[in-house]
Amino acid sequence: MSSTPSDDESSAGNLLRGRLIDALRSDVIRGRYPPGYRLVERDVADTYGVSRLPAREALQALRSEGFLEVRKTRGLVVRGWTERDVSELFDIRQALEAMACRDAAGNRTDEDITGLRNAADAADRAVEQGDFSAAHDANALFHQLLVTASHNRTLGEIMAPILYRVQWLVRQIPDPHTVSDDHHRLLDAIAEGDARGAEQIAKDHAERNRTTTLQTLFGDTPRWSQLG
Repeated sequence: MSSTPSDDESSAGNLLRGRLIDALRSDVIRGRYPPGYRLVERDVADTYGVSRLPAREALQALRSEGFLEVRKTRGLVVRGWTERDVSELFDIRQALEAMACRDAAGNRTDEDITGLRNAADAADRAVEQGDFSAAHDANALFHQLLVTASHNRTLGEIMAPILYRVQWLVRQIPDPHTVSDDHHRLLDAIAEGDARGAEQIAKDHAERNRTTTLQTLFGDTPRWSQLG
């Protein structure tokens, strides 16, 4: 007679998988595994101290999120982002974040404003201390909280997988201090209930970041060239 896992065992397994996916995704976003790096199930299991099954599931999860791709001769590797990929992602981010900021100006709570302000201030402190990694993390959190503050459930569901890629984009800005003024202006517009102003600031912010990111990653290389 076969046995089935208990609810506690299933919950523990789901928690383990979730933590592994988060850890592996974070390491890809932070550049521990650069574009073209081959990720093997056995090595992932050994590195993160898990069995082969959750390692396999984590790799497939990151593939579905667009961070990994299959190459015929090498298997699963970290995806290399083309100039076109990055520009298209900015198109999507610009449109959806502008909507999120517009809705946030009308729907935000005091708690939302506090969270956004804490994230913006944390980024400023990290830059002052020379901790650019922490500043990038705080800026990525700021963008996540913008969606939360919109209280638009459908938009949140659509943006959930995109926000992981936005985290990667945020970390491509060489100097995170350059986004600080935009974030504070955006926060002020949302706090004041200025929907039109928040929407425009979000669009302008994304456009400036697009220019900086493309220049950082591709410089003067031909359009749609391959990264990595």
